[in-house]
Amino acid sequence: MNHSFTSIYKDRLVPAAEWFHVNDIMYSKRLLLEKHLLGHDELPADVVRDKLAVHNAQIDSIIEAFETTYLVHEESDALHLFKAKMMQYNDIEHRYVSLEAGTKMKGYGQELEPLFNELNRQIVRLGDIQTKVGKELVQGSEYTMGSASMLNSLQIAMAVVIALLVQILLWTSRSVMPKKPQKFHLN
Repeated sequence: MNHSFTSIYKDRLVPAAEWFHVNDIMYSKRLLLEKHLLGHDELPADVVRDKLAVHNAQIDSIIEAFETTYLVHEESDALHLFKAKMMQYNDIEHRYVSLEAGTKMKGYGQELEPLFNELNRQIVRLGDIQTKVGKELVQGSEYTMGSASMLNSLQIAMAVVIALLVQILLWTSRSVMPKKPQKFHLN
């Protein structure tokens, strides 16, 4: 039962919160890139690339931590797909940072935006899996607690029955013995 509660926290609650952070980082990356592509910032491409690399390192560390938790098969598949899409997104993102000013926004909506939306769908999917597996663990814990409670009640009932039997045996053994001690030496 303790394992279930630990697993709910360590393998479900914490990773679900971390996926929320991944989503925030993804939007920060997108905002940084769009500002750069539209020319709203004066940052050189190298600085933008470095900032994106910091965001990517944050996402990678969250993914590495997530991989150390217990993953069900569906989670493992979703994570594998997310990582593949993320790698693809990072490659295209890197290419767009390097483009000349006039060509930067051409194709952005056709390449990066759909991929960004797919990454967000994968994050939502991973969160949904977290919720589903967490509910299953809670149900398993409730079943275990119900079984433990029933066994505890059964043990208490058995202890009461045994105590009553001992009491009855003591009571009946006194009534079988004669009230007056017999004089054995007269025989």
